[in-house]
Amino acid sequence: MGGLGILGTMEMARNAMQTARQGAEIAGNNLANASNPIYARQRVKIASAVAIPTDKGPQGSGAEVARIEQVRDHAIDKQLVEEKGVTAFLEAKQRGLQMAESSLGQSLDRQSVDAGDAYSTYGISEGVTDLFNSFQSLSASPTSTTERQTALYSAQKLTDKFKSVDRRLDNLRSSLNKEIKADIANANAKLEQLAYLTSSIGNTELVEGAANEIRDVMVDTLEQLAEFVNVTTSTNDDGKMSVFISGEEFITDNVMTDVMKVVTDGNGFHSAASSSRGTAINLTSGKIAGAIDARDGGVVDLRESLNTLASELITQVNALHTTGYDLSGNNDTSLNFFNGTGAADISVNSTLTADARKLQMSASATEVGDNTIARALASKLESPAANLNNMSYSEHYGNTVSRFGQELSLVNVQLNDQKAVQNMLQKQRDSVQGVSIDEEVANLVIFQRAFQASARLITTMNTLMGDVINMQR
Repeated sequence: MGGLGILGTMEMARNAMQTARQGAEIAGNNLANASNPIYARQRVKIASAVAIPTDKGPQGSGAEVARIEQVRDHAIDKQLVEEKGVTAFLEAKQRGLQMAESSLGQSLDRQSVDAGDAYSTYGISEGVTDLFNSFQSLSASPTSTTERQTALYSAQKLTDKFKSVDRRLDNLRSSLNKEIKADIANANAKLEQLAYLTSSIGNTELVEGAANEIRDVMVDTLEQLAEFVNVTTSTNDDGKMSVFISGEEFITDNVMTDVMKVVTDGNGFHSAASSSRGTAINLTSGKIAGAIDARDGGVVDLRESLNTLASELITQVNALHTTGYDLSGNNDTSLNFFNGTGAADISVNSTLTADARKLQMSASATEVGDNTIARALASKLESPAANLNNMSYSEHYGNTVSRFGQELSLVNVQLNDQKAVQNMLQKQRDSVQGVSIDEEVANLVIFQRAFQASARLITTMNTLMGDVINMQR
């Protein structure tokens, strides 16, 4: 048996031209997507064409494109999905805690445990100190109307601060709650999109081959979903994907089988649950979990601690004030200094603000200049209180903001470390699947030369064919 012959060689050259042309097209497509952040570069896999048997042994018949493959590191893709969920969790928690810090109206010095020195502007710490200092000043001039008005003014500033901080923290929880509800809906939209894409990949690859561009979008959508919830995937032997959120299956073999629903507790706070099974979803990463952690963790702890401080202040000051006598020698055991029960409704008794003489600062009905009650009130600033874990007012507040500041600082450190890990993984993935312009231009030159060489082969075979024809004339 002979070899390919002239016509067979021309056919081989034609196939080689097609291979080179397709390789150049893929290189061009890579260059066009060089700035596309979700694009994974592609390459042609060239295989030898079927060898022709000859009496001298098998003879090659050129090359052909076996497939167009996408360059991906699936292990890095999977790890990035997980890391992006952790990053989104920390970012959401950090944002919630930073907004809580803003609600205090001051910036925390996370290195300081002394609340008084931890702030650059007027806050609750300064307000408490000012109030008890005004009681101290009043004890030096117990009959002074000016000192009495100063004490009442200090008390009003403090109560306004308590109420404004409590209102802001309450509004923050409500805001985070609304975001959680909206993000559950957003996560469901990503789930639906992901199910459509996985199904499209299966249908496309069944008919047309590799669905590389759709897979790019699918991987990006999966990473976007991971920014809302902690998500894992599995693939069966047929290449069909199943998607799990906190272990609960929501996409089964490319088909969406469940969605998340919003559940609301008795206090109106939202969380996520499986719609079909009704079971609660224990989210551990993603922005929804981060917002829930901030809403039900740091923000609540801060608010409750401030409420405890306000409640104890009301109780202690009122307990002493109701035992005293005013400048007229009268004692009214129902005349409280503060009204309310906590930070949300604390206020100064309007009877006292209307007439500062009614402040009951004396321990004697006959000695209106007595300062016993005023001195007792002033001493409360540094006196341990059982309801404040045997800490003074300043110690309790200092401990509160110190713990909160440390939690925020820890989240900041964790987030910085997490971003470093994610950036490292991103760079590793870019080094694998990212488009190198230099490499693609070099490939273009290679395919161009291969095309030219194949064309020259056809020209040569055409000349030989002409010689053969001329020989037969």
